[in-house]
Amino acid sequence: MAETANIGEIAAKISKDVFRHFLWETHQKRDDNFACTNEKHLGEGGKPKDTHPGDVVFFYDDPYLGKRVYLHTDLKSYAADSITSTKLRGAFKSLCMTIECAKESSEWRKKYSVDLSEPHEVRGMLFIHNHDNGYEKPFYEAVDKMDLQALPVAPGTLLHFLGPHDIQRLYSIGNDIIRLRAGDELPKDYTFFYPDLVMSRRQGDVWGQAATIESLTGPYIIIKHGPADQHDAGYVIYYNSPGESPEEFEYFLDSLSRYQMLESSEKIRIRVTSGDVIDDLKSVFQTAKKKYAKAWGFDPAREAILDQIEIDRVTSVTSTYNPGDMGWRE
Repeated sequence: MAETANIGEIAAKISKDVFRHFLWETHQKRDDNFACTNEKHLGEGGKPKDTHPGDVVFFYDDPYLGKRVYLHTDLKSYAADSITSTKLRGAFKSLCMTIECAKESSEWRKKYSVDLSEPHEVRGMLFIHNHDNGYEKPFYEAVDKMDLQALPVAPGTLLHFLGPHDIQRLYSIGNDIIRLRAGDELPKDYTFFYPDLVMSRRQGDVWGQAATIESLTGPYIIIKHGPADQHDAGYVIYYNSPGESPEEFEYFLDSLSRYQMLESSEKIRIRVTSGDVIDDLKSVFQTAKKKYAKAWGFDPAREAILDQIEIDRVTSVTSTYNPGDMGWRE
């Protein structure tokens, strides 16, 4: 029983170590249940559920929605051979019922200090950490094997999930942010950048914005920052795709252009996060810049901006949280 509790603490600790770098806030209320108010919610043995679990609630302000997003999170820490479609389906099913009740529960809102007068949205997040670092399969394959259509997802409910490889990538990005700040290449204060899109306009101040869950699982994460002691103001972009071809980077450069990031004189640093990055990464990116400049008619100003873009790979760091260590209390 004690070992199980220690394993559970791994997910809690790593979630704290990861998400603070993405400017998420964490409610102080943790590991607390709230009453189930839906008689159709059944637990083991087909008995009506009395309560729903609450491991932790993260929250941030979404710049596109103009509202606060609360992520009621189920933290799981499994050994590699325990991450199965059957186990995942059980976790997702439980989370579906939990969020359906949370969205309507005055008790839940009271526990997590939700102000009804402010626009907000309650979502669910399943956080699957692999504590023995032995899970090699693509996590999405295990999810795809589930019958997602059969899950009891209430209308209007959004569920997110982070698998072992997502968590490992975000952990490495957090470690990279620490390194850049320690080397005075990134200031203490930074923000996550959200350009105006065709169908969505950013709301609120540009500065102090957290990374949304959508950006953390998207193709890239953009940090905007002011000057640091060892680096000018600009952008740090964590690129989450393999970077295997010039065409891939051409499309990426065109996205930066559409975001008007190539129109400014601010520095752009690209940090590739994939563990399968090819050896010739910089050569491939250089080819992409030349092809993109050619498409723009070799405009000298555009070429000068492209030449200033730096690309490098992030050092992958593996979390070493150990169940035995979690048994120690300071």
